[in-house]
Amino acid sequence: MPRRLLGVFLNPYAQLAVGSILVTVSELLMKKGASDLSAGSVGWLGVGALRSWWTWAGIVTYVLSFISWVYVLRYVPLGIAFALISVVHVLIPLGARIFLHEQISPRRWAGIALVVCGLLLVLRPAVKAEEKL
Repeated sequence: MPRRLLGVFLNPYAQLAVGSILVTVSELLMKKGASDLSAGSVGWLGVGALRSWWTWAGIVTYVLSFISWVYVLRYVPLGIAFALISVVHVLIPLGARIFLHEQISPRRWAGIALVVCGLLLVLRPAVKAEEKL
């Protein structure tokens, strides 16, 4: 990986984006695994989902997102990082709509719009703070 590209990848805010995408993918994979009829259901806990490779792919993706999150926390204040990671509240419903064909109610769309507004409010001061560094 060229040095410049590595520098971009190791940027904590780029890792925050990577982590958000990994969490989103993880949740979609685990939902697919939990819904996988071929895995079967063992008991009320639904442990049968562990028979699905979708679930295991989701778990691996989730572990990768955790590693990314720990890296982000080394460089970004928790209050800012946690606020920005809330982008998953936008990405997961959109991913569920696109890949799992789930419906999104008008009230949920309104909530998504509010989350986006909140993200913009948090992101603006974060960008200004980064420019000063």
